[in-house]
Amino acid sequence: MEAKLNVLKRFLPTSLYSRALLILVLPMLIMQTVAIYVFYIQHWENVERHFSISLAGDIALVIHEMKNADEKHRHDIIALSQKYFYIEVYKDPADPEKAHFPSSTDDLVFSTFVSQLRDIIDEPFLIRRSRGENKAILLIQMKDQVLRLQFPIKRLASVNAFAFILWMVGSAALLLMVATLFLRNQIRPIKKLAEAAERFGRGQDDKNFRPQGASEVRQAGRSFISMRERLKRMISARTDMLASISHDLRTPLTRMRLALAMVPDQKYAKPLMEDVHDMENMIQEYLDFARGKDGEPSKKVSVSTLLNEIVGKYTSQAKDVKLSVKTDMAITVFYNAMCRCLYNIIDNALRYGKRCEIVVQEVDEDHIEIVIEDDGPGIPEEKRDIAMQPFKRLDESRNLDKSGAGLGLSIVQDIVLRHGGEIVLEDASIGGLRVRITLPA
Repeated sequence: MEAKLNVLKRFLPTSLYSRALLILVLPMLIMQTVAIYVFYIQHWENVERHFSISLAGDIALVIHEMKNADEKHRHDIIALSQKYFYIEVYKDPADPEKAHFPSSTDDLVFSTFVSQLRDIIDEPFLIRRSRGENKAILLIQMKDQVLRLQFPIKRLASVNAFAFILWMVGSAALLLMVATLFLRNQIRPIKKLAEAAERFGRGQDDKNFRPQGASEVRQAGRSFISMRERLKRMISARTDMLASISHDLRTPLTRMRLALAMVPDQKYAKPLMEDVHDMENMIQEYLDFARGKDGEPSKKVSVSTLLNEIVGKYTSQAKDVKLSVKTDMAITVFYNAMCRCLYNIIDNALRYGKRCEIVVQEVDEDHIEIVIEDDGPGIPEEKRDIAMQPFKRLDESRNLDKSGAGLGLSIVQDIVLRHGGEIVLEDASIGGLRVRITLPA
């Protein structure tokens, strides 16, 4: 049973708009289909049968009177048939080929009538529609002549029945149109809320967002705004604290560096100077991590321009960095943050390897991929998740700063996630680490 439900879910729409429309329209269509079917079975077939019995009886009476009537009586029968039965009667020469009268029809309107007429008369007959007119022609093979009877189609078919079906179909189409417009207006505020949440997740605060729509959607919008303000205050407080502590620590470190520089015997001062240098590097990482949360505005840049500018600084220093740009798509980025992210990755690649290769390619019309590879020792697969965590160091393997605070890859990941992207660590084709970054346009 569960397997059948899973198969059924594959064919169901995934969007809220489509599902709401399906919930509204599907019961209505089922109800109208059942109503039309019941109407046709219980009403239309009965009406059609009564029409056919009445017309077949009128025609049988005309044939019976025409068989043995003299010429004058035949003219009277023809006149009375047209006046009271709406049947026009004509005499045609006899058809020697009786096979022309199969006493059957392919027309659904005439099917019931043919069966009724076959039970009443013995003569072969043929019925067809008249071209250009809403009439039917009935040819009856008599002994020495062919009677041609012409009568309106409405004597066999009820126009009201088709009007009823058209009215139901038309009303369903009108209701579907109204429901579509109404649901679209109700779904639009939900989509705006989702877009605002997505932009906030990328660090692109939407100050123009206002709760709209139904009361439940407005409540969700107000809850989102409250949550956004709380997160902004929390992030701001954490960032300010981290930046302040890191900045304040620089003052005593500077005094320590000056004091060590004045020590006469530098043999003993050198290890302490290295420790001070390591502490300054860690503080710089803290400041970089804090700056990753600053209020830098986003802007749209060409990915080739961005990468060429970054790689150009390395090639000018004779560093082995190769760039292959296969797309010139424009992307929206926090420029300084993205530069910091790419510089960190490339610096790490050159620190642990001799060369670095960068490939920029288009994933689809909305995403690009930046792949950075090196020929260094890489990071074991079981330790890649740990390498992404803040304050985690992989001294036995590699990290963005072996003697730092363990924030290198965490800063890179944080910047990529702020852009709504994804970062993956893999084995490089040239032997080291491959960093695969996917970014939205």
